[in-house]
Formats: sequence, C-alpha cells, structure tokens
Amino acid sequence: MMTLHGVDVYIWIDTTPELPKTFGKMTLTLISNRGTRVYPPPAPDIALLNWPRCRYESDTELTDAEIQELVNEITKLGFRWTKCQKLFREDGNNLYSQAY
Repeated sequence: MMTLHGVDVYIWIDTTPELPKTFGKMTLTLISNRGTRVYPPPAPDIALLNWPRCRYESDTELTDAEIQELVNEITKLGFRWTKCQKLFREDGNNLYSQAY
C-alpha cells in the first residue's frame, strides 16, 4: 500500500529560497536545482535556474490537508510556487528519486 510521506514544491525564484526548516510533521530535507542538491550545504558551484525543488519529508504518514497547509504557508511567506509533487512510499521504500 502506498502512503504519503512528503512533497516536492517547486518555487519560482532566482536564488535558493529561505524556507521554514520544519512545518508540522515535515522537515525540509533538501533543495535542489537542476537535479543537484544545493541545500543543505555545501552547494556546488553551478549555474542556478529560477525553479528550485524544495523537498519536505516526514517519517510518519501525511494527509493531503497537511500538504495543503504547507503550500498555504509557503504562499503566505510570499513565495510563488509553480507545482507540487506528492512523495509516496510503499513497504518502506521511497517511490521517488533522490537528488544528486
């Protein structure tokens, strides 16, 4: 059975965004740009695009409402998000890729 354990939120910004490190049961585990991890540091010296992926994950199962609350908070902080991708696990295995 698949269970929801996180979300990738894509933000439209020219820099690496300063986001809350935790929100509810979720922790900001990485920010990547062009598939390369730029948070947590150290970040490699790469040309950044204006569409970083911000990954929040939880060790416990999440609800759609908890994901929506996070997205609402990101919006309230003044960030313009462009899309979200829910992250699922099945039998303890991540069904999503890891950043480089």
